[in-house]
Amino acid sequence: MGLTLNGHRIAVVEDDPEYRDAVLVPILARSGFKVSPMGSALELYRAMLSEAYDLVLLDVDLPDDDGFSIATHLRGLSPSVGIVMLTGLGSGADRMRGLEAGVDAYLTKPVEMNELVATLRNLVNRIQAQPADRDDADTGLVAGRLEGAAPTGRANAWRLDGRGWRILPPGGGEVALNLAERQVMAMLAATPGVPVGRAALIGRLVEDVHDFDPHRLEMLVYRLRRKCLRETGLELPVRAVRGVGYMLAW
Repeated sequence: MGLTLNGHRIAVVEDDPEYRDAVLVPILARSGFKVSPMGSALELYRAMLSEAYDLVLLDVDLPDDDGFSIATHLRGLSPSVGIVMLTGLGSGADRMRGLEAGVDAYLTKPVEMNELVATLRNLVNRIQAQPADRDDADTGLVAGRLEGAAPTGRANAWRLDGRGWRILPPGGGEVALNLAERQVMAMLAATPGVPVGRAALIGRLVEDVHDFDPHRLEMLVYRLRRKCLRETGLELPVRAVRGVGYMLAW
């Protein structure tokens, strides 16, 4: 049974007022969300000064900014916010841009409303499935293994912060993780030096592995490596293992 959606706050950023107010808002409200409709990036940023959102449903073609830039900005502000892009841009290149920007799901218009609600529900379930007391215990173990598993004996090695939302590289700095990146890193960090299969990693991200594009896992790892290199100047020690999956290599 899915977890309740009641009270989960979603910002619906769509500049077509008829589609937004007559279609999206009532359906999401009936599905249990607390919906805040808005038509521009400026409206979203102003609203965020006084309101915290669990999810953002985001169009690409907005009057004052594009959704890719907004998603990148949101991901930097809050690694844990769920971001779903809903747009008429359906090419593979556009989808890759969305994933690189940090969105959790990329849907194209026209979309079936049950697919949209199911996507948002799955995202909420993944967020809710990690209660605070479990987070502290699990990520404490992960942090310890990351910090102590390096065969080089370095005291200042790669690690996760206490709640698992940031990678802390050697020498200082930090790299914020979104929900999907956090889940993958937690699995890899639990067994450093041991490959983790693709199916197991995908199973951590979605309930039905058959509904998941395996290329998305590759893009997630690629994007995370590039983000670490860009923000810290260091290469994240995640290695692809041919025919198996990925591992943290020390």
